[in-house]
Amino acid sequence: MKYAWIDTQRKAYPLPAMCETLAVSISGYRAWKRGGSPKRKGLTDAQLLAMIEALHKELKGAYGSPRMVRELRARGFPAKQAAG
Repeated sequence: MKYAWIDTQRKAYPLPAMCETLAVSISGYRAWKRGGSPKRKGLTDAQLLAMIEALHKELKGAYGSPRMVRELRARGFPAKQAAG
């Protein structure tokens, strides 16, 4: 919603000012414009663990590691399947 508003106001206001005011990144807006999603850097181990625990609870423990990796990726977070 914020990106759509920014897009309609591009001629009236500078992009950096609108992004700062709405607390969004310029790269996120540009990715939205391209039809993609913002690039996210890798999560720290602690962040990844917290995300997995939250998803595990949300999904009532139904997902094993392969499905959990796919779920993380589908939500835009980089994840690798552990070798083993």
